[in-house]
Amino acid sequence: MGKSFKITMLAAAFLVWVFSPSAVAAEMSLDEFLLAVRESNPVLQSSYKRLEAFRHTVRSSVADQRPSVGVRGNTTWLSDTYSSQERSTMGERGNYSLSAAITHRFDVSGVYGDQERQLLLQYNGLVSDHLALVNNTLAAAESLYWQSFIARQNIFLQRGILNQRKEDLRITEEKFRQQLIPRLDIIRAQAKVEEAESLVVEAESAYRDTLARMATLAGGLDFEPKEESLLVPSLSVQAGVEKAMGRRNDVRSAETALERARVMKTLAAKGMAPTVEGSVGYMVLTDNDNSSPTEKEFLLSMNVSIPVYDGGKTKEDVADKAKTIEATEKTLESRKNQVREDVVQALNQWEKAVALESSKRKQLARSDEELIITQLMYKEGMGAQIDLLNAQVENQKVKTEHLTAIKEMYLALVSLKQAMSDYEPAPAE
Repeated sequence: MGKSFKITMLAAAFLVWVFSPSAVAAEMSLDEFLLAVRESNPVLQSSYKRLEAFRHTVRSSVADQRPSVGVRGNTTWLSDTYSSQERSTMGERGNYSLSAAITHRFDVSGVYGDQERQLLLQYNGLVSDHLALVNNTLAAAESLYWQSFIARQNIFLQRGILNQRKEDLRITEEKFRQQLIPRLDIIRAQAKVEEAESLVVEAESAYRDTLARMATLAGGLDFEPKEESLLVPSLSVQAGVEKAMGRRNDVRSAETALERARVMKTLAAKGMAPTVEGSVGYMVLTDNDNSSPTEKEFLLSMNVSIPVYDGGKTKEDVADKAKTIEATEKTLESRKNQVREDVVQALNQWEKAVALESSKRKQLARSDEELIITQLMYKEGMGAQIDLLNAQVENQKVKTEHLTAIKEMYLALVSLKQAMSDYEPAPAE
């Protein structure tokens, strides 16, 4: 029975190891993870495919500006209702024809150029929207990467604290066996061990949550941050409002939308422009002497249409486009204000994180020293357990806060890079 129980436990432990995230997740550096998100994120891929689709829409939309060529054939058969004698005299009649034609609508008012321009501007606006989405998605990915990295560091921290609590419990039990302390000290030490164990479980759960979110961003692929030393980051971004204005794709999108709105107003003003359509036809063959053109002849035609009154449609369309321009101008102004806010807030977030990390680092140095002294005094029987417990609680608190402060520095740096569109800068003109 005992041997069977051991085998079962070993099998269960093996299955846990096989299906645990860390067993199957590949370690990746930040750059590798961002590349995986760029290539596999379903939202980004969907946006890119829509962009590709609209490129074909632009081409198809201007196709009617080009000459069209067509071939037409037809045949008819007519049975008469005459008598058999008359049918033998007149017979059955039928005819056929095959013709080709080239047709083109001439641009006499400059509409074609504006149509092509507004379609190109619309496409450029979609490109800017896509690049803004890439910038925001990769910023979220890096933020999550550092959250996961710090979450794993927190596991190491909590496990180290747990080991220290177990050592403290061992010393307390030894002192109790020597009848130097009351049993209450053992109960307190055991409580601290149990608390530390729960914090380890909590830290491991938080880490697994970040890994699951990383997999979602990477299109279902399992990753975990590459194991490396935890360093305090330095400011590596040149931040400035004016520089951000020239790099942010959301601003570029609004500027493009405003330019397109103005072109659309110009097009609306040409709503009653005359149209001219020309055609060249050639009758290849026919048996109908009354056809136009007759067999082996060309037919040139020209149609001119001059609108006189459209019920006020052009006037109202121009007014609509004018209001659209005003609305787009406000959108652009709002985007620029948002850029200023993003840059200022990110800089403030960075300065706050730097100051907090510096303060927590100094507090941690003092707390470590205090804990060492308190532990030594308690071990030598010169200090009370309550002093040791207080020192441990304070040291654990400061260590956790210092780790959080470092994480906030990384997140602030990500916010700065996002505000400056470092992940996907606007393309050069």
